[in-house]
Amino acid sequence: MKILLSFSLFIFSFWSIFGQCDPHFVPPKSARPTSYVMDVQYDLPTKSIKSTGQVIFKNNSPVPITELHFYMYLNSFKNMNSTFLKGSGGNIFDQNIGSRGEDTWGWIRVDDIADAQGANLSQSMRYIQLDDGNKDDQSVLSVTLQKPVQPGETAVFDLKFSAKLPKIIARAGYSKDDYALWVHWFPQLGVWEQNPTGDWAWNCHQFFRTTEFFGDFGTYDVTITAPDQLVIGASGCLMSEEKLSGNLVKRRFLVEDVIDFAWTAYPGFQVYEDKWQHVNIRLLIAPEHSMHAQRFITAVKQSLEYMNEHVGPYPFASITMDDPPFHALRSGMMEYPTFITLGSFYGTPKGIRNVESLAVHEFVHQYFMMMLSSNEKEEAWLDEGFVTYFEDRITDHYYGKKTGYVDFEGYRMGNHELTRNEYTGMPNPKEDYADKPGWTFDGRHKGIIYSKTATMLRTMQAIFGDEAMDELIRTYFDRWQFKHPRGTDFFAVANEWVAKHPNTSFGNNLDWLFKGVLQGTDVCDYAVSEISNIENFTSHGLYDDGKGGFEFKTGQPSGDFTTSTTLHRLGELIFPVDVEITFEDGTVKTEPWDGQDRTKIFSYQSKSKIESVHIDPAQKIYLDIDLNNNSLSLKPKDSVFWKFTLKAVFWMQNLMQSVSFLV
Repeated sequence: MKILLSFSLFIFSFWSIFGQCDPHFVPPKSARPTSYVMDVQYDLPTKSIKSTGQVIFKNNSPVPITELHFYMYLNSFKNMNSTFLKGSGGNIFDQNIGSRGEDTWGWIRVDDIADAQGANLSQSMRYIQLDDGNKDDQSVLSVTLQKPVQPGETAVFDLKFSAKLPKIIARAGYSKDDYALWVHWFPQLGVWEQNPTGDWAWNCHQFFRTTEFFGDFGTYDVTITAPDQLVIGASGCLMSEEKLSGNLVKRRFLVEDVIDFAWTAYPGFQVYEDKWQHVNIRLLIAPEHSMHAQRFITAVKQSLEYMNEHVGPYPFASITMDDPPFHALRSGMMEYPTFITLGSFYGTPKGIRNVESLAVHEFVHQYFMMMLSSNEKEEAWLDEGFVTYFEDRITDHYYGKKTGYVDFEGYRMGNHELTRNEYTGMPNPKEDYADKPGWTFDGRHKGIIYSKTATMLRTMQAIFGDEAMDELIRTYFDRWQFKHPRGTDFFAVANEWVAKHPNTSFGNNLDWLFKGVLQGTDVCDYAVSEISNIENFTSHGLYDDGKGGFEFKTGQPSGDFTTSTTLHRLGELIFPVDVEITFEDGTVKTEPWDGQDRTKIFSYQSKSKIESVHIDPAQKIYLDIDLNNNSLSLKPKDSVFWKFTLKAVFWMQNLMQSVSFLV
């Protein structure tokens, strides 16, 4: 009986830990062309690993494959001649890496690779640099096959590799003695796909500072053996856990239909767990940030709820969050399949919602970076722009349109306001365009890729309406999830939607909008230039008397006015807009304007003067880069001036009080 009871308790305990997280999809969500089995041995003192396992690849194309291309990202942190670090002068991301010691650099190498017939392919390995020709860059590895992988064939390759983390430069790395983030850490196959010219080839670009990542869908079966003092978090579900001799623990993680696998290890993590419907939520957080734990969890649950309602269901069984200690902050604020990294500061007030905004942003990547898996290297806007748009929608929905990002000490700002300001506040909003490969940007691209794209989508929503915009996004998501859509695929869905709704203000298609906003540098800027009120008079002057002479008449004010307002289109983008004209007697006229003319004048004969004019009073055109010139009033309200004056005085008082403690 005792034995049976103990066994029953073991089974209950096992399933309470592991059984609630089911990673399996039947049928599969994706075509699963690339899958991995890895058995990893983690050496904590050296921050290095050794792994044995297999890469399983299915050729879903109609052409044979004669070589494999692998991402080898950790080699980007091997030396300063890598494409990622070259040209940094040793100073990158606010840190001096030029004086780093030998043990602070990272690397990865394939120790052995063989095909299913036992043929060793290691001798055919070579690093290639198809993007920039930098012979010192080792971020892409080519392996020539002895036997081509034929169309429809599945090939299995035995793979052994070793890797060492760098001291954190960006994302992957270690900090101090015990924190480690293992991301983009293994030899990962690129994406074998048909390119825009119709040819089949590997999409496997080098690692640049201004690019992120692109991988193919598959399953990851990863076993990690590590010291037992480490708290481990990873993509997918924990399937088993076994205590070994020598204070080691072996943990097996499994996740299906994802494009990558990430994991973290740190003995100091505090663990918080929660659940939303079928999704297991696990937060690993540095103890000094634990006051933010519930804020992170709530934000992710709100994101799950909102995206499920407005875009589509989150099918995975888990989401794991890593909020690193402050000394490892450079590893944070990124997205990986079913695993996100955060970044918080001790004591951040609840009214400053960067904590929530970050968690929402990184989670929403699970839809666009992960489930749709657009190419972040070539078309970053297709991920980051959509993610930023939904980040704004979610935070403003749950925390207020004017308070979604800040509601603290009298200052308020919505998340979408912040996004719009990041675009319109650029020194030159026309400095670049969004729809181009990431490595062609000079580094100042967030305002264009993230914010201009999101502001365009917000403008579409304001004009279409919330339900219509949701319909468009859901159609795009349903059609292309797990299929790597390109920008042209989104354009096609959007134009299809417009064709079904011909009364929209956008015309027959949206090509003009996408070409101007995403593929060009066009901006929108409407302005009210002038208000004119000229009083009319009764007859005054010389008039024919009918007898060949003149009669002089003395006129008087007639009591009515010739009024007008002059509007300008200063930008290239053309939107139909409403113009709201308010008269002193309270009369309001709303005039439709197609927005095309560079100058437009509205004139009236009126008993009352024009008091104010407002272009786009409903503020639907979020893309307009200067909302201040959208309106003009002859009677400015003093209350606005005093509102901001009093706030400025308040904050100056607080600043002086704070400084007084330091002197």
